[in-house]
Amino acid sequence: MTPRRWLFTTTLLIVAAGTAIVGVNVAIDPYGLFRPTKGRRLVVYGDPRVAKYLLNGRYVPENFDAVLIGSSVSANWDMSRVARLRIYNDSLDGGNIVEGRLLLDRATSRPGIATVLLLVHPSLTASHDYKTVEFTADLTRSAVGSLSLWEAYKDMMRVRLHRTPAWGKFDGAGTEALELASEMNAVMKALWRPGDTFDLDPVAFAAYRDTVRHMRAKRLQMIFIVPPTFEDLLQSKRRAFDSYVRLIRADSTPDDIWIDFTADRYRPFRSHRAHFSDGSHLNAAAAEMVVTYINTEITEWRAQGPRVAAPQSVSSIEAASPQ
Repeated sequence: MTPRRWLFTTTLLIVAAGTAIVGVNVAIDPYGLFRPTKGRRLVVYGDPRVAKYLLNGRYVPENFDAVLIGSSVSANWDMSRVARLRIYNDSLDGGNIVEGRLLLDRATSRPGIATVLLLVHPSLTASHDYKTVEFTADLTRSAVGSLSLWEAYKDMMRVRLHRTPAWGKFDGAGTEALELASEMNAVMKALWRPGDTFDLDPVAFAAYRDTVRHMRAKRLQMIFIVPPTFEDLLQSKRRAFDSYVRLIRADSTPDDIWIDFTADRYRPFRSHRAHFSDGSHLNAAAAEMVVTYINTEITEWRAQGPRVAAPQSVSSIEAASPQ
């Protein structure tokens, strides 16, 4: 074989192999980018940040009408239990509002999302760095062939062969089965260290306020959720937490819905240490209870229509006393 013929044949084989790989990836379409996703059930495989960023391109707006932006504090909240909204849980472990804003921008770039549920928690504004990957257009191109896609396929096979633990799995609505630790990690310990303030990253806080303004400009309904924290831990920084919530509420309007699990009526729930793994994260049963409460509030709101509330009031739901 002449050198020219060898070069031509080798190039042709490389092009053919590359085309075949791209074709297979497009056909499998794990992120729902290349064909309609309506009615499909796509779950997170591989790096959750990569997967959720890509799933928000088509899958989320085509199958859901609301998204929850949060951190690991809300990652195991099964929002499919909310009857009046189809909510995708876009919470990220260690997530901050900068990452959340980019997920929101992607999810709302096409019609479908009408409501944003936004966690009110200092973890979202403590930093503005990307934890694993930067959300850019390169991630979209990676869906046709990349190491991250290969990792997603390996994760998919492990899950389908039942070779992965229960924790770390996701459902089709973005809910994560968390591996719950009894002790806070170093980041959360630093966040909850004694003091009258929480660490507030100026870039992250500006991004939080800008996110709220941007979503309002798109005429999206805003639902703010202040998550529960174990009562003893909450009281250790109660002044700081209340100040933080007031800071967020400063930009609130009467059209916003507020569900505040740090209100007095939730003290019986917060006082049950068994509801919390490390004081901040809820176990599966407690998370189910919280979503039930959220469902009650949203159901009443949808039935009665938006309520005009005083800016300083807190909209919350009647919590049944925990058994």
